[in-house]
Amino acid sequence: MATETAGKASGAAQKTAQHAAGLAAKTAGKAGQGAANTAKFVESNVSKVAGNVAKVGNAGANAAQAQAVMMVEQMSSITSGSSGGSSAPTASFTTADQAAVIDAIKPAVKQAVDMWKLSAHFSDLNVMAVSAIGTPGCLDGPELESQIRIHPKIQSLSGLARDMANGIAEGFSDNFFLWQNGVTVPGLPWYPAFAAFPGPSAPPMPNVPSPLIGCVSNRVSKLILATELADTITQALPAPLSSETAFINRVASGLAIGASTWLAAAQVMNVLGYGPVPSFAPPYVPVGPVVGGTNIPAPGHLMAAPSLNPIIV
Repeated sequence: MATETAGKASGAAQKTAQHAAGLAAKTAGKAGQGAANTAKFVESNVSKVAGNVAKVGNAGANAAQAQAVMMVEQMSSITSGSSGGSSAPTASFTTADQAAVIDAIKPAVKQAVDMWKLSAHFSDLNVMAVSAIGTPGCLDGPELESQIRIHPKIQSLSGLARDMANGIAEGFSDNFFLWQNGVTVPGLPWYPAFAAFPGPSAPPMPNVPSPLIGCVSNRVSKLILATELADTITQALPAPLSSETAFINRVASGLAIGASTWLAAAQVMNVLGYGPVPSFAPPYVPVGPVVGGTNIPAPGHLMAAPSLNPIIV
C-alpha cells in the first residue's frame, strides 16, 4: 500500500512539476531567461522528488506533493517577478495628470449628455386610457463614449492622462447605456384626456410632463451608485491605471452625484400619444377611452432636461 501510494504521489508530483515547467516555458518569452532557467530547475528536480517517495512511503508521498507545490509556487513567483534583468521604470499618474483629467472629463460628459438629449426619445409605448406603458428598451438614444472622447479637452490630453480619461469615458458610457436600456414607463398617467375621448380616435397629444426618475430602470444603480461606476471604470482602464483606486472613486462619486441630480430634475415632455377609441358609438356612447394606442417616436422628449454636471471635487 505504501508503495502504491508513493507511486501515485510520484505521478502527481511529476504532473505538477511538468505543468509548472510548461507554464515557465510559456512565460519565458515575456519574463526572459529567468523563467526558462526556472523551468529547467523544476524539470531537473522531478526525479529527486519522485525518488524520495519510493524511499519513505506515505510520508514521502505527502512530502513529495508538498515539495512539488512549493516548486510551482517558487516558479510562479520568479516568472512573474523577474524579467531576466532590470525592468524599465513605469510612468506615474501624477497630481497634475489628475487635475487635467478632471478639468477635461467634466465638460466632456456634460456635452455628451447634452447631445444625447437631442436624439433621445421614447418609442413603442402602449397607451391605455390615461396610462402610458413602456417596457425595457423603450428609451432610445446614442452611446456617449465617442462624444466624450472627441471633446477638445480630452483630445488635448496625452499619455496616462489621456488613457485615464478614455477609460472614464468608456465606463460611464457603458453604465449610462445599461441604465437607458432598462428604462420603463410604468403606467404613468400621461394622457388624462384619453380617459373619455369624444371621437373614434384620439389625435396626437403631448404627455403630462413628469420626472425622468419616474421612468423606472432596473439598472439605475449602474448610474447613481459610485461603487458600480468605479468598478466599470476600473475594468476599462489599462493595468498601470487600474490601481489608482482613490482617484477612480473620486471621479465615480462625482459622476454618480451629478447623475442622481440630473435624473430627479429632468422632465419627460412632448411624448405625443394617440390611438383608437373602440367603444365610441354616438349618440349612445359619445365618449370612450383610448385602447391600444401608442406614441410618435420623434426626438425631443428630453430636450428640456438640464445638463448633467459631474460634481467632481
